[in-house]
Amino acid sequence: MALNLLELVTRELSGDNTAKIAALSGESTSSVTGSISAASATIMGGLMNKASTADGAMEILTRITNSGYNGNFLSRFEEMLSGKRGSRTLLDSGKELLTFLFGSKLDELDKVFSAATGRAKGSSSSLLAIIAPVVMSILGKKVDSDNLDSAGLMNLLNSQKSFVQSAAPSRLSGVLGLLSLSQLGGLPPSSPTGIPGNIPSFIKGLWPFFVILAALFLLMKTCTSPSGQHTPPATEAVVTDTVKAPDAALASLPADTSAVTSDSLGAFGEYALPNGVKLNIPELGIERKLIAFIQDATKPADKETWFSFDRLVFDTGKSTLMATSQEQLNNIGEILKAFPAVELKIGGYTDNVGDPLANKKLSQARAETVMAELVKLGIDKTRLAAEGYGIEHPVADNATEEGRQQNRRVDCRVSKK
Repeated sequence: MALNLLELVTRELSGDNTAKIAALSGESTSSVTGSISAASATIMGGLMNKASTADGAMEILTRITNSGYNGNFLSRFEEMLSGKRGSRTLLDSGKELLTFLFGSKLDELDKVFSAATGRAKGSSSSLLAIIAPVVMSILGKKVDSDNLDSAGLMNLLNSQKSFVQSAAPSRLSGVLGLLSLSQLGGLPPSSPTGIPGNIPSFIKGLWPFFVILAALFLLMKTCTSPSGQHTPPATEAVVTDTVKAPDAALASLPADTSAVTSDSLGAFGEYALPNGVKLNIPELGIERKLIAFIQDATKPADKETWFSFDRLVFDTGKSTLMATSQEQLNNIGEILKAFPAVELKIGGYTDNVGDPLANKKLSQARAETVMAELVKLGIDKTRLAAEGYGIEHPVADNATEEGRQQNRRVDCRVSKK
């Protein structure tokens, strides 16, 4: 008999926990009991949709590891429901997960879930936010016990398809961008490669000739171009996701590291800091992750939790930052001003190409550059530290260009809260 994760979630939310959830979400116990199955299936559907790609599955694994969704969260769940501070942490964690799974579709999700369960709009959001960490923790506990990798996670989630289809609101498919829930877990069709099948056979025979002709044309064009034209200097985009400890080999990283508005960072939106300053930051960028960590009283400053800048761009082989990096630096500066007790340690890293000593020197210079820019923004130098680690602590395989690009990064950790 197939494992039913939704059944495990329902079991975790039964008994006294149901009454506590009802009190926290402002609904009756019977109303919560009748909505748990749909809410759990909604969250599971979001996870399945996210894990329909290898990158999405890796993002989920990283979040499970970094946020303690591997069984530890469940041991604190009942206590969090009872206390005011704990319930706020629970709701904040749940809202972050909902944003991670549904992005800019949260309002649409709220309407769909409210219509399906007959709950008030605000109450629907609260219930989904309370249940989301529980679903994630049940999943994380299974991932941890079975030592699942991204492929194993995808298989586990796909095995839940029938359970999710029978319990989730039918209109959830529209929120997820699917025609129907039967498409859950399905990979998008791959683009055709090679020579299209509908090309006549005699043209296929001439295909190598066309390729050679195109290459010759490009070569002639290059040779005859004016000598005054130069190729712009290459740049390195420093874009990674949160990693647990600088020596961890696990990271969830987008394939396209050049676009500031990359889908992997989610939609940009306004965020108000405690001091009233408003930032325009992406849903999954370093800014929101850093703020969430700072505000979470259950997470002390440590040497293991690092966050990676995702929109810093350096000149290749240099410690010079491109102008496009300023927006994120300004955001980090404003966050530090809003939380004056916080101190940061900045770490620089490179790939393994070239001389290790030169790489370490470059990584140190880059970390110091970021630190210097924050000082220019008015942050006291005593609140900051910078260190270059060079080729140490890679987060990806240096054997590939994509992996090397991921390893060229700048991270930071909260050294004091």
